[in-house]
Amino acid sequence: MKKMRKSASNVNNAVNLISGAYTLPLIDKLFSNSQRIENMDDVYFAITALVDTDRISEAFHMIRGLFGISGMEYPQEIAQLEKSEELQESFVSEFIFDFYDVIEDKRIETEEQEIPV
Repeated sequence: MKKMRKSASNVNNAVNLISGAYTLPLIDKLFSNSQRIENMDDVYFAITALVDTDRISEAFHMIRGLFGISGMEYPQEIAQLEKSEELQESFVSEFIFDFYDVIEDKRIETEEQEIPV
């Protein structure tokens, strides 16, 4: 039992690392020309709505589509996660958390730029 928990923990850590490695570059590429936080919010809320309604596969495919729109190659590490619904769900959850962090960081950067020194 302990071995299974450790294995599951290793898988979750790997999925977390994969999401972390690709989310920021993807979001930066998608929104490099537009600094509007609202645009990022729209994409974030669309993916989150799919997850909230248990449409994990659609959310996963939407993320894949974002790679295509950005002109980035779809990472093989993410493609491997398509084999398992559980891995897809784990990745999409991590992606959402990472995406939210990126939006918040951009929001802080924008606010700091607007504050007169």
